[in-house]
Amino acid sequence: MSTSIKRKAALCLALVMTGSMLSACGNSDSGSGSASNSNETTAAATAADNSSADADTALTGTIKVLHHRTDRDQDGTMAKLTEGFNALYPDVKVEYQSFTNYADDIATMMQSDNYGDVVMTPQALKQADLPNFFASFGSYDELSKDYYWLENYSVDGSVYALPTGGTASGILYNKKVWADAGITELPKTTDEFLACLRQIKENTEAIPYYTNYNAGWCITQWQSLVVGASGDPDFNTKLLTEKTDLFSEGSAYDAVYGTLFDIYADPSLHEEDPMTTDWEGCKPAFAQGKIATMVLGSWAISQFQEAAVQVGTDPADVGYMPFPNSINGKIYSVSSNDYMMSVNKNSANLEAAMAYAKWFCTDSGFAQNEGEISGLKGAAMPATLSSFDELGVELFVENPCPDELVGKWDEIAKTSEVDPWGDASTNYKFRMAEAAFQGKDRTAYDEIAADVNAAWNSTRDSILG
Repeated sequence: MSTSIKRKAALCLALVMTGSMLSACGNSDSGSGSASNSNETTAAATAADNSSADADTALTGTIKVLHHRTDRDQDGTMAKLTEGFNALYPDVKVEYQSFTNYADDIATMMQSDNYGDVVMTPQALKQADLPNFFASFGSYDELSKDYYWLENYSVDGSVYALPTGGTASGILYNKKVWADAGITELPKTTDEFLACLRQIKENTEAIPYYTNYNAGWCITQWQSLVVGASGDPDFNTKLLTEKTDLFSEGSAYDAVYGTLFDIYADPSLHEEDPMTTDWEGCKPAFAQGKIATMVLGSWAISQFQEAAVQVGTDPADVGYMPFPNSINGKIYSVSSNDYMMSVNKNSANLEAAMAYAKWFCTDSGFAQNEGEISGLKGAAMPATLSSFDELGVELFVENPCPDELVGKWDEIAKTSEVDPWGDASTNYKFRMAEAAFQGKDRTAYDEIAADVNAAWNSTRDSILG
């Protein structure tokens, strides 16, 4: 399980990667080369080499790693990875503890100093509070040469988390089900997407869209679509500098959440009882063609492909498409970090914990094995995103905001309690979902959107002046 792709990327470039570039790239299994230029590739290789070369084999002690990937604990992946770490640090013992409800459990543990040694950085933690809990990996100026997505995890020029990997935003779909429904082209607009779901309902036995509503984190995946739907690498910054509403007709928020509302409001398009959905159970169901479509980050592709192998269906049926919100005839998707990794500043084995976190994010190969975008600059793009070429999708990373606005978006989000990435039951996403499930019309949606705008704007003006 993952919560993809949570906050603004911290990449200081204006690079736009086209789908054709992605199709030329491969993961470590395919043997394909990277579409990045040779200087970037060399930088990535150098960072990895330096990590290995700097290994202090004299490090000793036991460290505990807290994380959310229960599946990778159960299938032995984490233990297997440790073999690579211990080849460099033979006297450091690594223990893992995974949590199904990681966000809540880590928040409880962090009320004391005893929250392991290495953790997946809690996404609910305010940026300004990172130094209160975690050790610094070094300066932003130096580390940003090698890693993506550091800006929102830096305070006063120091970095407090490194990326474990990243994702593209989009929609998981079963290619066979869509083909059986008679769909021959992927949708390019939200109206076409809704029409495809209706066609699946009419022509197949599959559930057109699976909400996974009982797993509260799943609805937050829709937020990962917003920036891509805008097509603007400066979208979040402009929300602050231009003081625009989050929701307005034709806005990226309206395109994404209006689509969510329309799907949830039509009982024929989703599962019969969204209150009893099953995250783990949906994977084999999807692979067996019982589910057609789900909004998830690209991190999910490998998990659903594994489920297909386990139930004896073709993993190639697991497809991935961008959110179809055309802007002047062009479709965009944004890449952003998955969970970051931090080190408990109170760790009794701080050097060993730092060594593990750096190794995991640089040398372990975890991101590549999961089909994620590596957090290391210059690394190859995953082959799982090559399907974006079909629609000529432009995949971009957000531009960093001006120095004076660093952390302000997050502060406004938390203080206003709008929190687009939040998963509290009072969050607007859940309010919209509940209204839709109750059969209310777009008037209810508009009222909720107005409440969101009022809370966001008031807090924004109070904080920014």
